[in-house]
Amino acid sequence: MTRRPTPARRQRGIAAVTALLVVAIATVLATDLAWELHVDIQRSESMLLRDQAIQFALGAELMAADGLRKDFDNDAEDNQHCDYPGEGWDEEIMLPFAGGTVRGKITDMQGRFNLNNLLTAERKDDEAVAFLQRLLELLELDPDFAPRILDWIDPDQIETLGGAEDSTYTSRTPSYRTANTWFTTTTELLAVDGFIDPQDPDDRLFRALERYVAALPSGQKINVNSAEDPVLLAMSADSGTRDAAALRANRPYCTLLAAEGTQGAFMDDAGELVKPEFATRYLDVGSSFFQLKVLVTLGTAQLTMYSLLYRDSDGVVMTKLRYFDTK
Repeated sequence: MTRRPTPARRQRGIAAVTALLVVAIATVLATDLAWELHVDIQRSESMLLRDQAIQFALGAELMAADGLRKDFDNDAEDNQHCDYPGEGWDEEIMLPFAGGTVRGKITDMQGRFNLNNLLTAERKDDEAVAFLQRLLELLELDPDFAPRILDWIDPDQIETLGGAEDSTYTSRTPSYRTANTWFTTTTELLAVDGFIDPQDPDDRLFRALERYVAALPSGQKINVNSAEDPVLLAMSADSGTRDAAALRANRPYCTLLAAEGTQGAFMDDAGELVKPEFATRYLDVGSSFFQLKVLVTLGTAQLTMYSLLYRDSDGVVMTKLRYFDTK
């Protein structure tokens, strides 16, 4: 015969189960609180490291500005106002410190074709468009990108032959419109028709062009001392020219057009490849705009900063644009 549990036993059993449930709930809550505390600590540490990395990057920016100022003073002392790789400002620097490193390099942005030069006083610059088309052909890219890039920044909604305006972009998902204003960064090219295929998102076309173009205030000239071969060759109206040796024969140049009785000017070597009127309007031997790329590694944090530095006619250097990236 089975004995039925007494009320006292039942109460002791319920108390034991309740105690186990309380312990289990307390354990779960304690574990959850410990995890949240761990996440908060990690988040705070990451934010602190990032803030410290930004300060290191800004310090590198001050060093770069000082280097460009000293280069200006040296040029003024030598009475040779020209800029070229090899002067020292373009050397990559690496500064190790306890817990990380700072690496930085300055690039002359006026060694590239300025996308904003496609417009002059808000009107199409035919010579600049032709220049860009020649550059695209040399890079084995579609020259029809040139009118599409022009339409991206011009103020109207009239499609240039081969171009694209709002009617092209508003039909997409998601839809968007042309900027109708200057390029701020070259990454805006990724929004221009043809650079990215929605069915096959790949930025290889942009990467092929990126290192040869810049987004600077309209009117900035190309420095022949820092221009790479495709940009140098695009200066020639002769599309068959494939050798840039004559255009960089005696770099660095500190004179574009030779004065009477002097030698050593860029146009002395360019010969008939570059028209004098083209050189006067679009080319130079000095630069005002430089890009600094800084990579800071600090503990588990890594930060990349890009700064567009402008050096005025008095040698004063200021930051025009600064942004952060992951590479």
